[in-house]
Amino acid sequence: MALIMAAIAYTLISIGFVLQKKGISWIGWKGEKDKKYFRNFLLWISGFIIMNIYGIPSAIALKTLPPHMVSAFAGWGIIVLVFLSKFFLKEQIFKSDYFYSGIVISGIVLMNLTENISPDIDISTGVLTFVFFLFPLVLFIIVMFLDHKNISGNILFAAVSGCSAGLMIVSLKGLVHLFGYRVIEYFGSEFFYLYIFFAILSLVSLQMSFKAGPVMITGQIQYSTTIIYPVAGSLIVFSGTTGIFQLLSLLLITAGVIKILKNR
Repeated sequence: MALIMAAIAYTLISIGFVLQKKGISWIGWKGEKDKKYFRNFLLWISGFIIMNIYGIPSAIALKTLPPHMVSAFAGWGIIVLVFLSKFFLKEQIFKSDYFYSGIVISGIVLMNLTENISPDIDISTGVLTFVFFLFPLVLFIIVMFLDHKNISGNILFAAVSGCSAGLMIVSLKGLVHLFGYRVIEYFGSEFFYLYIFFAILSLVSLQMSFKAGPVMITGQIQYSTTIIYPVAGSLIVFSGTTGIFQLLSLLLITAGVIKILKNR
């Protein structure tokens, strides 16, 4: 059930990605707000709502799975994104996409077959944890001072969005570990406010990346960092361990994602 919930979560994110990209032109709209403006606005809002529903299946998955296992399903999300982009954004699909989609799925399967899930985790509040959570914010501030309306901005904002999305997974894992599904108790935890903050930072960075360049570059960087960054969270925040097969799995997933998108 947890694995199915993780797949559903990233399917919802990909659907939201496509809808937001399709309606992104309402941001910075110039001229009269006509039917096209409101159509784009409604598409973007629909994407926003669908993306944020993902927290429910993610929380169910994180009850039993570590953050890096859930985030690995971002590889599945990129496969969904590619095929949805073909039908709704009219972006090209290549024959090699099918092969590399198989690589991504193989990586996810390998990770799930070899992962040793331990119910016992410790939450660290040390300096490394502080740096881990601070990094995306510092990167965002740096990018804002650069000439970010170009391909560099596209890549760097996507990286901020991906790291922030990874931190959402780590924060949600902290909440589910501490309180289960007793949502009312979340409001008393710093993990809840970290989740909200990084949700906003991820959303803002994502829109800035969309405005600066193609959705597939955004997807490549955003999904890759979403996959990789929670590994550090599992190691630093939750004092977990990662074996050679898990690292190999992440390498396969990330390589497959990059290969799928490198020509776009």
